[in-house]
Amino acid sequence: MRIFNQSPPLETDTKKRILQAAQRLFARSGYDGTTTRDLAAAAGVAEGTLFRHFDNKKAILVEVATEGWVEILTDLLTELSEMGSYKAVAQVMRRRMLNIRENSDMMRVCFLEAQFHPDLRDKIQLEVIGKMSIVAEAFFETAMEKGVYRKMNPKIVAQVF
Repeated sequence: MRIFNQSPPLETDTKKRILQAAQRLFARSGYDGTTTRDLAAAAGVAEGTLFRHFDNKKAILVEVATEGWVEILTDLLTELSEMGSYKAVAQVMRRRMLNIRENSDMMRVCFLEAQFHPDLRDKIQLEVIGKMSIVAEAFFETAMEKGVYRKMNPKIVAQVF
């Protein structure tokens, strides 16, 4: 028996399901090997629902990649900013590297598809790496001023980081 007073899923939940399904499918079959029909079925939505949330399939790819990186780097920079000691950076990075499997689908999508989609590569560079480099640069510059790290060019250190 169907319950009629049950509310429909929130729009943000639907969008999140679409992005999660896209990440899995793009990682497994690639962008070109995944149809919008496949995406809709995996997300449990009608195909037309995809286009209420995204202009086209490429927009889904770009959001999967950029949102994934923003989340990873935001978590990393938050953890770094809350550290008690600047010397704990190595431990933070070691933990991150050990937990890389959690983000393997997103990374696979980014690294494989960025080769074939210059607009995706440019957006990741501009919106993710560029912005996060500024924050990391400030972090290292502060640590250098406090004498935790030896003086170097903080911009270069942030880019390497």
